[in-house]
Amino acid sequence: MDFSFSAEQLKTRMTYYEVCRELAKSRPDGFFGHSTVSSSEGWEYHRYCAKEFAKMGWLTLGWPSQYGGSGTIMNRVLLAEARGYHDIPGVDPFGVNMLAPTLLAKANEETKREFLPEIASGETTWCELWSEPNAGSDLAALTCTAIKKGDEYIINGQKIWTTGAHRANWGFGLFKSDPQGRKHHNLIFLLLDMETKGITIRPSLYMNGEHIYNEVYFDDVHVPARNIVGTENEGWAVTQVLAGFERSGLELIMSMQRRLEELVKYCNETSRNGRMLARDPLIRNKMAQIACELEATRTLSYRIVDLQSRGEIALMDASALKIFRSELAERMVILAMDILGIYGQVKLSKWSYSAGIWERAYSEYFVQIISMGTNEIQRNIIAWYGLGLPRSK
Repeated sequence: MDFSFSAEQLKTRMTYYEVCRELAKSRPDGFFGHSTVSSSEGWEYHRYCAKEFAKMGWLTLGWPSQYGGSGTIMNRVLLAEARGYHDIPGVDPFGVNMLAPTLLAKANEETKREFLPEIASGETTWCELWSEPNAGSDLAALTCTAIKKGDEYIINGQKIWTTGAHRANWGFGLFKSDPQGRKHHNLIFLLLDMETKGITIRPSLYMNGEHIYNEVYFDDVHVPARNIVGTENEGWAVTQVLAGFERSGLELIMSMQRRLEELVKYCNETSRNGRMLARDPLIRNKMAQIACELEATRTLSYRIVDLQSRGEIALMDASALKIFRSELAERMVILAMDILGIYGQVKLSKWSYSAGIWERAYSEYFVQIISMGTNEIQRNIIAWYGLGLPRSK
């Protein structure tokens, strides 16, 4: 692939950064990452940004023109860069980033025409109904059923760790359509209205009290059969397509880039024992290592986008990126806490640095390693699907 940008892409990229920089002026105090769904102010800010992006047609970047799309997949990536760098929400990670490209790849025409316009307008928000109490990393072991009866599917069971279910209008999920069927060939991918009778949502609060995750219970929930994506018993194939889009975003990478720049600034302004931190060779070496790895992560993300733009799934590459990015985030936040010392543990004080962002990041970094399929599972995907290694001796 060509790693250089055209003059037009550079111009477009600058526009995205300028718009996001302007939107950042309206960002609520203390807004950070999951604040989008955990606080009323964060949610309203997300909705405001979504409407602004929708007006500019930026929620459909890379879509085919017949569905209201414009630009290319690279345009979508460049916008993600700008949003990540300036901590701007407004793009539903589940509806816009994951479901829309999956519908374009796997859904029938009727489903595309019904659901894509509301995603494009930013009016409908989505959640991902995947993990269960005993089926997280091994998602195919789920037990929540969707049994067909006439022109409906009847869903019973439980989902867990559902991000933003309390905010979402709709959900997409994987369910067992044939309880007696062969594993990986007995699943169905369905779209459902989260206000459907029989759905109960209960919060699973963080230790700090934030409401991000939820348990979702299904008690004889009726879903129209037309809401299937793909075919019955072949939902696993649809899930694998969606997983590639889930693990290949640039927002987190560029957010890390911004945090690294802030940490460099701190080291250039802070002295310890009469010596500027930036002059400490150990700190300089470790910061340089993080910067190099961050650039490598960004380049890998570009590679995945290039593969996807040519119609390739890039599942192994997306898994590799997820591993490298999440473990880099771990190394970076540990380094930041080492550099900040005891001040890194403070968040509600005049002594806290950058509004206590590192204290919060330190308490949450493990989430990236576990979510979207644990890194152990990602290594299995690389071994099985990428390298062709046997599953057992």
